[in-house]
Amino acid sequence: MKKKLNNILISNDDGFESIGLKVLFNIADRLSDNVFIVSPKKNQSAKSKSITIREKINFREISKNFWVVDGTPTDCIIFALNHLFKKDKPELILSGINAGSNIGDEVSYSGTVAAAWEGAVRKIDSIALSQYGGDNQINSYKCSEAKGFDIINNLLKIKSQSPKFYNVNFPYIISSNLENVKSSFTTLASQKIADEIFFDGDFSSFTIGRMLNDNKSLINSDLECLKKNNISITPLSLNLSNNDFFNKMNHDS
Repeated sequence: MKKKLNNILISNDDGFESIGLKVLFNIADRLSDNVFIVSPKKNQSAKSKSITIREKINFREISKNFWVVDGTPTDCIIFALNHLFKKDKPELILSGINAGSNIGDEVSYSGTVAAAWEGAVRKIDSIALSQYGGDNQINSYKCSEAKGFDIINNLLKIKSQSPKFYNVNFPYIISSNLENVKSSFTTLASQKIADEIFFDGDFSSFTIGRMLNDNKSLINSDLECLKKNNISITPLSLNLSNNDFFNKMNHDS
């Protein structure tokens, strides 16, 4: 990166007090002198792209350029882009660093990815970042802390006619030796087979537990990459149209 970016907006789904957000701010601070944080008041994991409709959403600025929104990650980006950046868009949106991976089928549920998605829809370069094994201990973010700046910087150098939209996952490595950690462009693994579900005693309510996967390492997938203790970078598409269908229709005609 030859010069610093004018403005960076960061958000997440783990809430404004999360360690991953602090790690991401430190990375963003090296990329720009103007970093804005707009983060959910509380944990909003697995909220995907949900937004709060026709209900009041409370917000407040807790320090300079640091806003807390009592809503979803997408609510946060909508607030930021339609209020704070109403005149001039940020040059980059970063979302995360999520406590835990967001790979394969999990991406469709992820509030972390959703925040970046909302930015990419508005034609802003956007990157979602997640730390496999991340929790409330700073040591669990060693890999993303050490490698995050270079990963983001290299992605920004890639020339593209459309807005950049990437999903990055860092492996869980607590060793200080990270020289052998590599990064690869990957596809999303498709591994979901079912979900854990637990009913209460009178069979009137249930809770959802873990996603059950087949654990197969698909070639060139984000799952395979993380299992090899490498950094997965998946380019995502905003267009959910089934292009194979249209290609087949055109071929048959």
